Amino acid sequence: MIPLGKHLPLLLCAPVLLAGCAHRTAAPSAAARTAIVPRVDHHQHIVGPTAAIRPPAPLPAVELPAELDGVVRARNRAAETRDPGELYAEDARVLDVHGEGQPWVRGGDAVRRVVGAYAPGSRFVPNAFTAGDSVAHVVGVIQSGDPPRARMNFSLGLKKDRRGAWRIATEQAGVIPPLPFEEPVTADRLIRDLDVAGIERAVVLSVAYWFGSPNRRWPGDEYANVRAENDWTAAQVARYPDRLVAFCGVSPIRDYAVQEIRRCASELRMKGVKLHFRSSRVDVLSPEHLEQVKRVFRTANELGLAIVVHSEIGRGYGREHAEVLLSQLLPAAPDVPVQIAHLWGGNAFAPSALAVFADAVAAGDPRTRNLYFDLTEIEAAAGHSDEAMQEIARRIRQIGVERVLYGSDAAATPEGMPPALRWARLRHRLPLTDEELRVIAGNVAPYLR
Repeated sequence: MIPLGKHLPLLLCAPVLLAGCAHRTAAPSAAARTAIVPRVDHHQHIVGPTAAIRPPAPLPAVELPAELDGVVRARNRAAETRDPGELYAEDARVLDVHGEGQPWVRGGDAVRRVVGAYAPGSRFVPNAFTAGDSVAHVVGVIQSGDPPRARMNFSLGLKKDRRGAWRIATEQAGVIPPLPFEEPVTADRLIRDLDVAGIERAVVLSVAYWFGSPNRRWPGDEYANVRAENDWTAAQVARYPDRLVAFCGVSPIRDYAVQEIRRCASELRMKGVKLHFRSSRVDVLSPEHLEQVKRVFRTANELGLAIVVHSEIGRGYGREHAEVLLSQLLPAAPDVPVQIAHLWGGNAFAPSALAVFADAVAAGDPRTRNLYFDLTEIEAAAGHSDEAMQEIARRIRQIGVERVLYGSDAAATPEGMPPALRWARLRHRLPLTDEELRVIAGNVAPYLR
């Protein structure tokens, strides 16, 4: 979780001037906007032990020949002293970790910058080497932290100078991407985060659909993993019945999808279904996939289960996909709330898809009678584009703020940004009036009433 203190300049910003917003006559005070807090987080996750990924066992350190070992020891001393001494060759090339443009640089200044770039206590641990008469390579990991963990990979290219001493001729290091979830994310943690944010309740969307994703490989039987994750989510949520509500997670194009949805409704008493088209590699333009997803929508409607759908399929998502959802899928579930995740259906801003949904709602299309939209991570999708945020605000007004729900997607995301910070970031960026934000913050989806 990111410390809030680091972000106070963002949260306690000066009044935001949004001249392009036709609904605003004067910029509100920061304090007035800060007082607006959502009642419900409609898009949350926790992660069970089946879905947590244990880190692999570290590679064993190798014993280097004495001369090469002396170089690595000297490199570790340099990480502490910030002084490279005569460790590097005069023409050494290093991968500048702070460089812009061309990252490979030469010269004493570049070497000193790289040597001083590592956290105190960083230690180069060799895992493999090759050595000839005048050229050698050593590769391994850089450990840091308490307790020490492998944070980076490194590669040192060595050569002998005129006096026969080994010197570093090339050096590069790269960050080892952290595993998303090494430990479960529990309901206890979620409740603590909600309390900090002042949010009363949350909708917990099971991540069991992860196991039906071809993007990952999991040990064990796929459907057994799906069941275990849905079971764990339901059990965790049951510990806070007044504050949390659980949704079943499933890939809609798996043979077990309908069976699992029925089990989630009858055995686990879950209130809805979470579908993630991109994770599950669903292509609604494929007749086969479309029929499978329609079957899931029909089942949810029969059982009275709400649907939260991440309808984005990846690259190319837009108007055509939104029209299929509107014309083919919503009619298959006419009696239950359908919540479009991320406002337009996915992580990347898709204005053409959003336009389809907004135009249909504004036109009074009867298929949108039970259609709702959550604001999960929309400001991240817009990036630094004020024009995108203005377009988003315009479409929200076209949809009507009463159909728009707050969601954070906070707990089960690798960067761990908590709901309090996510709401503050959205509140700061979204060019709506305080009254419009107040309505959205107070909205509660029908499946929670």
